[in-house]
Amino acid sequence: MMYVHIGGDNVVRRKSIIGIFDLDQASQNKDTVDFLRRAEKEGRLINVTDELPKAFIITDGGKVYLTQLGAKTLLGRT
Repeated sequence: MMYVHIGGDNVVRRKSIIGIFDLDQASQNKDTVDFLRRAEKEGRLINVTDELPKAFIITDGGKVYLTQLGAKTLLGRT
């Protein structure tokens, strides 16, 4: 199995990643903001950084990870 390092001590299975999104670009859309709020309310939002998040990752398990790594960096790791 291949894993992708997403920041800190955190990794996710490469095959479980549904999407990687730039937080600045995606958060300009109301539907994305609503999605992230709903994920937080449901306990599916996991912040893996103490820094300002730059991207988020959606996995097939329904979890959403906020990370300090940029979307381009994460895409390069997949």
